[in-house]
Amino acid sequence: MSSAIKQAPISCPGHTRPVVDIYFSVETDYCKAILRRGDTGDWIGTFLGHEGAVWSCVLDAHATKAATGAADFTAKLWDTVSGQQLLSITEEHVVRCTDLSKTDSGAFLATANNAKKISVYDLIAPTKPLIQLQAHDEFLRRTLWCDGDRHLLTASEDATIKLWDLKDRKKNPVINAPCWSRSCGLAVKDFQFHHPNDEHTGETLASVAAGAAVHLYLYDWRNTSASPDPVASFNLPCNVNSVSIHPTDNTLVCGGEDHYIYRLDRTTGEILETCKGHFGPVHCVRFSPDGHVFTSGSEDGTVRLWQTEPGRKYGLWDLSVPAGNMERSSGCVTDEGGTPVSCPS
Repeated sequence: MSSAIKQAPISCPGHTRPVVDIYFSVETDYCKAILRRGDTGDWIGTFLGHEGAVWSCVLDAHATKAATGAADFTAKLWDTVSGQQLLSITEEHVVRCTDLSKTDSGAFLATANNAKKISVYDLIAPTKPLIQLQAHDEFLRRTLWCDGDRHLLTASEDATIKLWDLKDRKKNPVINAPCWSRSCGLAVKDFQFHHPNDEHTGETLASVAAGAAVHLYLYDWRNTSASPDPVASFNLPCNVNSVSIHPTDNTLVCGGEDHYIYRLDRTTGEILETCKGHFGPVHCVRFSPDGHVFTSGSEDGTVRLWQTEPGRKYGLWDLSVPAGNMERSSGCVTDEGGTPVSCPS
């Protein structure tokens, strides 16, 4: 079912290569010198330093630091206020995934490279990995801190998702086996937690893109000895590259090889809206923390901002609203041209 009001997305040009990763922070302080506004898409700045395609970007919980991984075999840490490079870590292969721990202002960095190795660095002493795992048989697509940074989840093109217990990472850095390993049948292209550090209920909803389907799982952090079964699975018209769950509403968005973004009811799987605008496969989709906007990055080298409720006054869709009255969020966008770009409001 199509939306009654036609979408008028905001296009954010400037990337020279396909846009493969987008990351929003929940930080709402507009004083952060991030590089794009999430409500208008306005460019603010660029991190310069990588010498190869940038595959991953992430912000810490306060949006004061960013981490990136690239084809120049390095993972880099950046000051988002000054844009200065704080740290560069050289690995043996292309760094495809990065994630900063969320409960300690990004004190630990998790990476995954194309040698299929996962590394965890203590950024106080980053000269060598605190933990290193040879965990998957194919390229990794996600490394995500979760459960209050006590666990790390990894997702790979070998069709498996694995959970690792890292709560004693300083005292006992030797990890022999994951808590569990689950097969998704087809290569996992994306994995996202709804609320990765929700400790109030002990449960977290997660979304997985694999093949031409989206799967939803409910993780119970009070029992990490066994992987959960999917609570829902929805088939799409094309292979899906990315999926994101709305922060408060009962919907999700996904995008893939047919150049479209689909907005679904996450209970029934009904397609509520089909968003057309990109001229190449969609590599990444993400909701903003306030849920008013979702973003998409594509092979066509653009980032597009879409309204969850088309016609609602918000950001550039209502230029008369004073900037101080709008909810804001921060985020990162990464293209393959060696330039990581972040986009906050």
